[in-house]
Amino acid sequence: MNRQFVLMMWTRKILQKMLHPLDVFPSASVNFKSFLETPRTMRDKINYSSKLNFRTIFIADDDVCKATLIAAKTGREAECCQQEEKDLYQSISLQFDNLYTLNKIYRRRKLCSVNSKTLLDNYKSPVSHCIRTMTTLSSPAASHLLYSAPLVTQTQQNRGIWDIFKRANFGSYAVLDNVGEVSAAQLVPSHISCPPYFKTGEPSTPPSGPEIKAEWQVQAMREASYLARTVLNTVGEHLQAGMATEDIDILVHNKIIESGAYPSPLNYMGFPKSVCTSVNNVACHGIPDDRQLLDGDIVSVDVTVFYNGYHGDCCETYLIGNVDELGHHLVRAARRCRDEAIAICAPGVPFAAIGAKVEQVADQEGVTVVPCFIGHGIGKYFHGPPDIYHCYNNYPGTMEAGMTFTIEPIVAQGKEDALILEDGWTAVMLDNGRAAQFEHTVLIVEGGHEILTEYH
Repeated sequence: MNRQFVLMMWTRKILQKMLHPLDVFPSASVNFKSFLETPRTMRDKINYSSKLNFRTIFIADDDVCKATLIAAKTGREAECCQQEEKDLYQSISLQFDNLYTLNKIYRRRKLCSVNSKTLLDNYKSPVSHCIRTMTTLSSPAASHLLYSAPLVTQTQQNRGIWDIFKRANFGSYAVLDNVGEVSAAQLVPSHISCPPYFKTGEPSTPPSGPEIKAEWQVQAMREASYLARTVLNTVGEHLQAGMATEDIDILVHNKIIESGAYPSPLNYMGFPKSVCTSVNNVACHGIPDDRQLLDGDIVSVDVTVFYNGYHGDCCETYLIGNVDELGHHLVRAARRCRDEAIAICAPGVPFAAIGAKVEQVADQEGVTVVPCFIGHGIGKYFHGPPDIYHCYNNYPGTMEAGMTFTIEPIVAQGKEDALILEDGWTAVMLDNGRAAQFEHTVLIVEGGHEILTEYH
């Protein structure tokens, strides 16, 4: 062997010790996989449609670790030993009646306990319409909500040795890999008209297909969307370094209540706050907490209001202080993806064309679409049909005058893989690259479209 080959072999061994991730198997003793190998997930090994609500995951942090999964209902613990891949499903099936496939979890992150509320609103319809395989960010569906988990497959990324150096290309910023202290939810006065999920957290069933709204409904959507934009403008005027994301929540909540409206995220599927704040490498659904914004951060603020019986939804990514050029580029690219996708909207245009346009623009800008988060129909319901995919897809149907829906692509600096943290909501990029999002509520009108949450 020549010296160069020996050096490469030793480098590989060192990197395997330092950076290998873990694929968690919910019942068997498993070895760490090398960072240099293609990651595999439980979804490659266990039935797609299976579900399991679990209470605890225990992982011994050794060279050879053991993962234990405990059933939430029975408390029963899986005890089968490591099996050949072909026998893994059978060995687990003997111990649990209902199985749920767990996302890959990286050793350097805290383990996440995915619950029945996690991202369920994004997965009310099967995603078999999606041509490109999508990152697994699903959770067990709550049976009483009558929704089933989607058949989503994990994108297989071929990771090479140079992937470990890509973090250096993402720029200068603080990486968030945990959640801070979250205070109690803000109170809602009794005179405020609230959505159906106000107390229970369970939204009412949306329409079975895209809704064609009457003129009076369109006017109600205009008013709710205008208010959402007004609140978001207020946030933009006050954002600065040193401000905690919890302060954003207080500002948004008070502004919405003063306007006689209800903050739509509050208790929707159990979400604990009135707004989503997603900083740097957080893709979306960040829960406001005590972390202060730092000079150089980017933060996506997603505001939705429920006003006079209708929801209005919008989101912007803001620059805090002196953001580096790579951060500026990402934010510009995210805005362009949204704007150019909206520009093609008109009666007769396929819904699938939105994803194609977003992908085209993202490719031109050198950023990556995060495909597991989608836009949605909106009205009296917070989320409903149509589903608006931001990646290449073959979702059926075309736009018609009177339809209202959101277009809200998330784009990232690195790969599309994301992970839900232990709070059950916060979605972070696995490679720690930054993500940015822009969103508008759009109305289809004769001859084109109207942006209901346009800046004013």
